[in-house]
Amino acid sequence: MNCYLPVVNVIGCGFAGIECALFLAGHGIKVHVFQMHRDYKCNCDRCTGKIDGQKEEMWKGLLKRELSFLGSPLIKEEERLTREGYGGCLASRLLAYGEDLVKKNENIEYFEAGISQVNPREINIIATGSNTDEGMFEYLTNKFGSMRCFRHLQVNPVIDNIDTSLCCRREGDDGHLFLPLEYSEYLNFVNAIIKEVNRLDEARLKFCQNTIEELACRGKDALKNYALMPIYLEGVKEKPYAVITLKKVNTGYSIEGFSSKLNSQSQLNILKSLKAFENITLLKESGVENAVYINSKYVINEFNQSLQDHNLFFAGSILGLSSYYDCIASGLYTAMNVYKYYNGKKMIALPSSSIIGSLAKKVINSNLLKRNNNCENYDILKQDDYYSPTVIEKLFNRSVESLVRFKEEYSNGKYV
Repeated sequence: MNCYLPVVNVIGCGFAGIECALFLAGHGIKVHVFQMHRDYKCNCDRCTGKIDGQKEEMWKGLLKRELSFLGSPLIKEEERLTREGYGGCLASRLLAYGEDLVKKNENIEYFEAGISQVNPREINIIATGSNTDEGMFEYLTNKFGSMRCFRHLQVNPVIDNIDTSLCCRREGDDGHLFLPLEYSEYLNFVNAIIKEVNRLDEARLKFCQNTIEELACRGKDALKNYALMPIYLEGVKEKPYAVITLKKVNTGYSIEGFSSKLNSQSQLNILKSLKAFENITLLKESGVENAVYINSKYVINEFNQSLQDHNLFFAGSILGLSSYYDCIASGLYTAMNVYKYYNGKKMIALPSSSIIGSLAKKVINSNLLKRNNNCENYDILKQDDYYSPTVIEKLFNRSVESLVRFKEEYSNGKYV
């Protein structure tokens, strides 16, 4: 460790930042918390009206139980509110509760200030997520490069009335359809995008990174190398030139990796250029949201520590996480490693048989340039578990057994 002052700086006071600060302060470390600005737009299920599938609901339930077992103060408060029948937005309530705990903690100093760079001789945790301001984004871009730092989050379009006879499935994957494209079909699709771009007034056209129009104008194969990466499919003799991935959602199918700032009519015209989409209905148009995140695979190691600067750590949605449960878990995991690093001890990896451990591994193993969809991509569930009526108990007992050993080793064993 190369620490100049006996203090840890936590930049950002969202779910991950709060969890980091409270854990470290609770272990006797002086913490400075910098809150840049609060522009929180809640996307929890209660506020958006989203209905989780059985699998996603199971993941969240298990993750909450693991976080409670590890002593997360935010999850403990959520449990209390749930028991009391609280009917409002849990996410907003937890943020306010956590920020109040941070301000009252004697080991934490709270500052309302923007940070555009960090002192490399101090330990810093960047947990700014969607509240990352321009100064911090510029700092990250200069440090890690523009291909590893992203400013916008994709909002995928949702469509219905697809000609599924032209699509393929993969064995054991009922949640996705795949539309293979030959070279001529792909080229026709790219030309349809460029045609719609050319219709627009240049003064009104502002490209956002990795939107379909930006990729199509960047080069012929840029779209294929990002959202339409070819894969081998059953029933298709040769590997297609490109593949469109469709994910089943409540109302229709979401087109993975398709973000666009074009208007809804232009989006519809583009999609209808594909044979399987000639009669589709556009249920939800694509878009982009401000949400800074890094390409974790090439920026951090398994401990959420920068590969380039060992005094720099990351936590929360800036790693590509989405739900606030994932962000809390990330904050706790990062804080555990910072505590060991601060004391010159060996850092730890949570057991992969737990949801939190699997989540940490997913962050650094995600596909290039693609934001994680963590709630549906944990890997601890065996196929037979889906059909077990006691699957939650079975998985929780499995993870608790490994977490008990982990807690013993963390406090008293080989990591000390």
